[in-house]
Amino acid sequence: AVVLKEIGQMLKVIAKEAKIDKEKLDWCNDERKETKAKIDKKEGEIAELEKKIDKLTSEIEKPKTGLLAMIETTDTELQENAANQKEETKERTEDNLVYQANIKNLVEAEGLVSAAIKVLTKYYDSLDKYDKKEAEEVKKLPGEDEARPETWESEKGYQGQSGAGTKVIEQLTFILENTEKEENKAHEDEMSAQHAFEDSMTKLKGEERELQKSLAKLKKTLADKQAELLESQKSLKETVAVKEAAEAYLLKIKPGCDFITENYDKRGKHRAAESKALAKAAKLLKGTPAYKAAESQSELESLGSCRDTCEKAGRSHAKCKACLADVEVPGYCAGHPETDGC
Repeated sequence: AVVLKEIGQMLKVIAKEAKIDKEKLDWCNDERKETKAKIDKKEGEIAELEKKIDKLTSEIEKPKTGLLAMIETTDTELQENAANQKEETKERTEDNLVYQANIKNLVEAEGLVSAAIKVLTKYYDSLDKYDKKEAEEVKKLPGEDEARPETWESEKGYQGQSGAGTKVIEQLTFILENTEKEENKAHEDEMSAQHAFEDSMTKLKGEERELQKSLAKLKKTLADKQAELLESQKSLKETVAVKEAAEAYLLKIKPGCDFITENYDKRGKHRAAESKALAKAAKLLKGTPAYKAAESQSELESLGSCRDTCEKAGRSHAKCKACLADVEVPGYCAGHPETDGC
């Protein structure tokens, strides 16, 4: 009986070992499947993040068309615009000062020429009003015919340089007219230059506003892209860490999982053969006279105080059953009427 009990315990151990092996194999298969799926997912995420990082880096740093290059170009254009405004304002101021000095000189010249014309005109006009008739009627004195100038009669009196003076006045008038034309031309040129300056400044100011708007927009876009790049780089680092941890976990469980995977069937066959041998041994032991005698003796001992009753009436009799149940026969029979002896 002791040997059979040990055989029973061994069979239980074998069955438990088989259950543990199955649980371990299932666990390894599940862990490997889930971990590999996680690694595959993370590898896909890594590829997408690397692609995104490359794209963002290009958008920020690419020569000529990258945000940094565009900001630098726009900033340079703003500086050039400011320099152009300053230079054109300086040139306009200098030209205006030259214009004012020129106008001052022209006005002064016009004043002087006008004054000269007035003086000469007044002078020569006064000669025309000279009383020529009175000069012609002057009585001749004895011997005056010889003493009087020959031009006196032809000029009908004294007229000075009135003919040449008229030419001088004409020349001065010509100079005055040309000076006035020059003044008018200077005014026209100044007005045209001022309009051109104002148009140019309006254009430059408009370009400056557009450049400032563009620069502000580019800087905002740059800040957004840089923040997105930093976030993507952080996500990439975290994703790589998760992937590497999963790969390290697979390496950690590999020895035990490889062993159970590779030896599961073999171990199962060995347990089956061992269980079969133990069952056969138990069957053989149960067929021996010694086992049967021991089993009979053990069974009798298990009857306790009902042993005599059961030996006389038989194990299947109502008396034996009632004794073992610790009840009266009528009571036992009431619940088990089919029992022998009821």
